[in-house]
Amino acid sequence: MYDGKHEPMIPKKLFEACQKVMADRSRPKKPSQKEYPYRNMLVCGECGCTITSETQKGHNYYRCTKKRDKKCSQKYIREEVLAEEVANELQKVSLSSAWAEWMLTELNKEEAEAAQSGAVFAQNLKDKIKELEGKLDLLLDAHLDGTISREEYTAKKEKIINEKSELSEKSKDFERNGNHWLEPAKQFILAAQQAKIIALQENPVAGRDFLKRIGSNRVLLSQKVAIEPKKSWQILYNLPAEARSAEAINSQHTIWLRGRGSNPQPTG
Repeated sequence: MYDGKHEPMIPKKLFEACQKVMADRSRPKKPSQKEYPYRNMLVCGECGCTITSETQKGHNYYRCTKKRDKKCSQKYIREEVLAEEVANELQKVSLSSAWAEWMLTELNKEEAEAAQSGAVFAQNLKDKIKELEGKLDLLLDAHLDGTISREEYTAKKEKIINEKSELSEKSKDFERNGNHWLEPAKQFILAAQQAKIIALQENPVAGRDFLKRIGSNRVLLSQKVAIEPKKSWQILYNLPAEARSAEAINSQHTIWLRGRGSNPQPTG
């Protein structure tokens, strides 16, 4: 094989994408299957088997497969009841609109303050670096004039260069880190507000996807759903419901999710 030198008619990525589409179209179509939104999302809290699903008399049910333990005592649960359980878990990490609005306002204030103080800090570093560069120039002049010996010049130059290098690293660290936690914190608050909305909707797929986003080790036991919340969601998950209500903003239950401490990440 030889590499062609001519200009390709279409990009390689487009060609490969077209080949994939053509290959998919050539495959025989499978008969449509009924979709169960919570299938394979949970495990049995008693025996650890996967929770499967089936339809009986027009209703969707979920149950343990009992592949490991035929004596598992867990019963069937209707999809409507399971949806309520999922919604209850989402409520545990949700924020009311009042909470979200207040917290975003506070974050915007802090962002403005941080930007101002950060600008001062960055300018101070630049001024110090410029001052050291001036000292290097004066030191070189002194050496060329014969005012100081080569050994003295080398020692002082090394000291100034090391100091300048440390300041440059501080400046780079500040640019890299700075207040970058503010944007993830805002996204986390908006996601918590979204959890409230999804919990109140009759949308099993949205509820399922958000539950996967916020937690792992999703268990169904005695017709109750429990999850292990991811690190960024643990604060809200373990908080009493009344502390997340709109009335709690100005009460003794007031909390403030500082990005520096918790570093919330809404990815999931």
